Amino acid sequence: MIGNKKTASIVSLVLIFLIASGFILLIIRVHTIPDISCIQSEDTQHPEENDLYMEMPISNEWNDSGYKATQYAATLKNNTLNSLKDWSVIVKLPPNAIISDSWNINIESNEYGSYVITNDSEQGYNDTIDPNGEITFGFILFTNEDHYEINHFILKASPLAKISDYPLFYILCALIILLLIYVSMNVAMFIRDRQYKIRRELDKKIIIQSMKTFTNFIDAKDPYTRGHSIRVAFYTKKIAEKMGFEDAELYNIYYIALLHDVGKINIPDSILNKPGALTKEEMDIIKTHTTNGALILKDFSSIPSIVEGARYHHERYDGTGYPEGIKGEQIPLVARIIGVADAFDAMNSDRCYRKAFTMDRIISELKEGAGKQFDPDIVKVMLDLIDKKAFINMNSELKDE
Repeated sequence: MIGNKKTASIVSLVLIFLIASGFILLIIRVHTIPDISCIQSEDTQHPEENDLYMEMPISNEWNDSGYKATQYAATLKNNTLNSLKDWSVIVKLPPNAIISDSWNINIESNEYGSYVITNDSEQGYNDTIDPNGEITFGFILFTNEDHYEINHFILKASPLAKISDYPLFYILCALIILLLIYVSMNVAMFIRDRQYKIRRELDKKIIIQSMKTFTNFIDAKDPYTRGHSIRVAFYTKKIAEKMGFEDAELYNIYYIALLHDVGKINIPDSILNKPGALTKEEMDIIKTHTTNGALILKDFSSIPSIVEGARYHHERYDGTGYPEGIKGEQIPLVARIIGVADAFDAMNSDRCYRKAFTMDRIISELKEGAGKQFDPDIVKVMLDLIDKKAFINMNSELKDE
């Protein structure tokens, strides 16, 4: 996934917030744009820079029945980024002036003696002025004066704004597309990860079931140790979990513990099931299950330390164990943990030559063996698990695995 689920959620929420805020600002902007109003006269400095700019030059003049006829060809320019509606141009005309004809506009006199020029609503001319656009219109003015030029205007208009008129709108649209792509990618990756996890869980179950089947085959050689490897794996995982191992490490050490006695497959049943004490030669044969197990597992490279678990789980902390007699932290950690779990199960189970120990005696033996047979730190963890009855639901937990 693009980041983890929490990061993806935060990024999505931030994008949604930005998009929503942007559209709210656009809507507020569109509905709160003030009307435009400006005065333009011959004294106005740079009138072409105003939001509205009027040009009304004289295009023709002639005499008609004692009046001076003047034709005006006007241009009203919109210098804003919005379309404009409800525009008007108010002009003051001289006394006795008459407008006899006009085009593309409507002209009416107001109560102040001025004339108001607006769009020709009946014909639909010049209803709006495009952004940075202009409209044209004209009229003929008849006056008693030889020459009269209109150069004073009051210009008004209402912006006709749309959110699409603003660059921010397209930025927000791009953010929406980005959000959709981001969410789609995360959904796709979430589905893929979910399918991968389901497949991984299935693979894990197959691996565990296969290993359990194999270890059951090994443990079946001795009816008194049936289920030993599965129980040792369970205890080992509990110890490792208490020691702070994480998920992947926990499953690895569980697999390692399941196969710690794989070398017993080469030990004759007559020795494994012998009810009495073993001879030195028989004991030497029993001890070979550690090196035999290491040889069997030497190509099992997908699980780190699986060879060490089989080879060194009978090494003793004081260096008197087998097969190499290494001591202390020279013994791999996984082997030290399995060593405690293995001894606990051996003492807690009936054997062909003795009955299971009481829990008080097991605790005593673990304390006695701390620093001698066992890593004292791991013994402390094991004693704490025993005290908290961490193994009381072992059977039900094993069924769930």
